Amino acid sequence: MYIIIFQYNFQIFIMIILAVLLLAVCVYWMRWSARAQRMDRMTSKLPVPPTLPLIGNATIFMGDTQQILKNLWSVAHLAFKHKNSAKIWLGPKLYVAIADPADAQVVLENCLDKDSVYRFLRPWLGHGLFVAPVDLWKSHRKVLLPIFHNKVVEEYLDVIAEQGNVLVGRLQEQLNKENFDVLKYITACTLDIVFETAMGERMDVQRNPDTPYLRARHTVMEILNMRFFKVWLQPDLLFNLTHYAKQQIENILITHKFTDKVVQKKRLEYERNKDENASQKPPEGKPRAVLDLLFGREIDFTNEQLREHIDSITIAGNDTTALVIAYTLVLLGMHQDAQEKVFLEQQSIFGNTSKSPTKEDLQKMFYLERVIKESMRLYTVVPIIARNIDKDIYLPTSDVTVPAGAGAVIGAFAVHRSAVWGPDPDVFDPDRFLPDRSAGRHPAAFIPFSYGSRNCIGRNFGMLIMKSLLSIIVRSYKIEADDIGALKVEVLLFPINGHQIKIRKRINLSKK
Repeated sequence: MYIIIFQYNFQIFIMIILAVLLLAVCVYWMRWSARAQRMDRMTSKLPVPPTLPLIGNATIFMGDTQQILKNLWSVAHLAFKHKNSAKIWLGPKLYVAIADPADAQVVLENCLDKDSVYRFLRPWLGHGLFVAPVDLWKSHRKVLLPIFHNKVVEEYLDVIAEQGNVLVGRLQEQLNKENFDVLKYITACTLDIVFETAMGERMDVQRNPDTPYLRARHTVMEILNMRFFKVWLQPDLLFNLTHYAKQQIENILITHKFTDKVVQKKRLEYERNKDENASQKPPEGKPRAVLDLLFGREIDFTNEQLREHIDSITIAGNDTTALVIAYTLVLLGMHQDAQEKVFLEQQSIFGNTSKSPTKEDLQKMFYLERVIKESMRLYTVVPIIARNIDKDIYLPTSDVTVPAGAGAVIGAFAVHRSAVWGPDPDVFDPDRFLPDRSAGRHPAAFIPFSYGSRNCIGRNFGMLIMKSLLSIIVRSYKIEADDIGALKVEVLLFPINGHQIKIRKRINLSKK
């Protein structure tokens, strides 16, 4: 009898639990539905691709990385038909896709919080400047900004020149051969530059590209690429059930261990020299690394915070710079007339010498700078900028108010090929950036380094590296290339077949 009563009561208990859960789901669904309907009404002017129940437009991010880019372009073309804006639903989350400079400016100036998708970087970069919450970002950027002033980063020109000469020597192994992917050579060089200038440590990646740190770094980036674009890997609950979660943790620990060791070493050096004021004097006349400059600031950074900032600089800043250089080399190989103009400009500055560029030399490279900018416009290596809309915000061109709680996707790749660039936005034309042709162009029409107060803090340093390395390469080698070919998006923009070029010896440069 007691068993029967117990079973009966247990069944009632289970039914009550199920009823409560069902009620909770219904309440959540009703609240979400009402919120979604309000958002939908507020943005009713915007076109939307065909949607599916529950998942909305999540199929945009299905398929391989080439197909995903094609899907994103289809959204961009939909936006072009309606004042350069459209909307998409990723499950319950509304995103407004923007390809108009004025609307992009409003979002980038007023919504400083990164979209929730950047949370995938937090286990690796923590609260480093790239992904820091707004309040922390504001205080830390104020301290970091003077370190990236032109006068400081210009002190690194000798490091850039030294590694650039190593790069030119390494490229000789491809002299007079068939096509090769130049990106791996450029990436190794920029890594050596970034490691030495950020940490004060020589990695010698160009000569020793296979290290545990670099292998771990590559593995983590591959996993992050998957999480960004494979919808089913985005929920933490599902991701943590895969072998990728354990693999990510193990490899992040390897990269953290490396940076932690450098930070601890630099901390000891700073503390040892602090009383003697020796920290204010660069050893043997060499410039101090960014990490050295972070000690003794207004904020007493912890070792963990230092590691997060240095990792952000070396990880987020390196690949973007290397990719711009690689795209520029391919474009110069495709457009021999532009390459000849770059070479003649270099000869006017250096003659037939391999002299390393000074600050004054770099300031004379007007045409090369236009070529680099046109490369960044056509092949925007960070094609998408995503921000959280934390308050209702009005977009003037779209004539729509985006509700708080939505996300904004700034399609930099679409802004750069929109009608604001004239009738032939897909044509390579460095002279678009001549002063007379740039006059009157919207300031947010060109956003390779983002825009507003949360733009790329290292943009000037990146330009120094790009101009310096391209200068020595173009003076040393004549570049040939057929085409960039089809593209894919893996957080950054890559050609499917790599950055394929051929090189021929140009002249025998003297050292004088």
